[in-house]
Amino acid sequence: MRLGMIGTGNIAARHLSLLGETDTDVEVVAHLSRNPARAEAAAAEFGGRAYQSLDALLDEGRPDAMIVTVPPAEHGAIEDALIAAGVPFLVEKPIGLDKAVPAAINERILSKRLVAAVGYNWRALDTLGAVREQLATTPLRMVLGRFHVGTPSAPWWRFEAQSGGQMVEQACHMIDLARYLAGEGRLLGAAGSFGALPGFSDGDVAGASAALLQFGTVPGVVTATCVLPDGPGPELRLICEGCEIVITLDAVEFIRGKTVSRVPSGASSYTLQNRAFFAAVRHGDPNAVTCSYSDALGTHRLAIEIAANIQHN
Repeated sequence: MRLGMIGTGNIAARHLSLLGETDTDVEVVAHLSRNPARAEAAAAEFGGRAYQSLDALLDEGRPDAMIVTVPPAEHGAIEDALIAAGVPFLVEKPIGLDKAVPAAINERILSKRLVAAVGYNWRALDTLGAVREQLATTPLRMVLGRFHVGTPSAPWWRFEAQSGGQMVEQACHMIDLARYLAGEGRLLGAAGSFGALPGFSDGDVAGASAALLQFGTVPGVVTATCVLPDGPGPELRLICEGCEIVITLDAVEFIRGKTVSRVPSGASSYTLQNRAFFAAVRHGDPNAVTCSYSDALGTHRLAIEIAANIQHN
């Protein structure tokens, strides 16, 4: 399989660095970046060739599949070109800055029955089977999600018009995993606090925000902050009858009173997600991906609604 990459940031490097354990029959053939020097560097490190335009990449690189890792404001034309060319793709979240552009992209994907995945890699965790087994025994009563970190260094991230804010750009992982495990979500209310971001002289995103939601039949709270450089990071905590379930990328913990049992993750969720994507491409099965574009649209719409309420408050 000939793989092309759009974007050369940290997430692109993460995908590429895991490729050897993901699928040994995938060859990286193309890189595209807003910064040509970074595309050249990626080609030198991971193989393939750097291209100056997407048209040239598609015509000359002849990719069988693409991984797209670009800032939120750059979605639209890239996906349209890949759909027109019939090239399956995995696009990193968030999939846009509004509801209209992703909705239009989704319609075109469905009309072509194209394999299109979104990088909600938490869904691929190999510990989720144990989580579902526990949920079948101790019914879910509440969802608590958090994404507590420092402010990313990418300049575009600090501005609402370019990133959508932290709920859209980062905490969407918690929203998505809650949807995946607890059912569709609806927004009940949201608020945020604004001010200087530690270590930066600019930026207008909320430094902290919270949303009250309903997932299926249970309430949920998702909080986000980017003012904790040494913060605890992301987790999804499920409150059940007689048991708490704490999900992180590293492990799942089951807490029953003072007793804690831990199930570590056996493989990177990126590896498992991408393995499913490549298999879906080989079999031409849009439903075989970890998270389809259509499903991700539900998460994106909810995150956009949260962001809008935070702005208005």
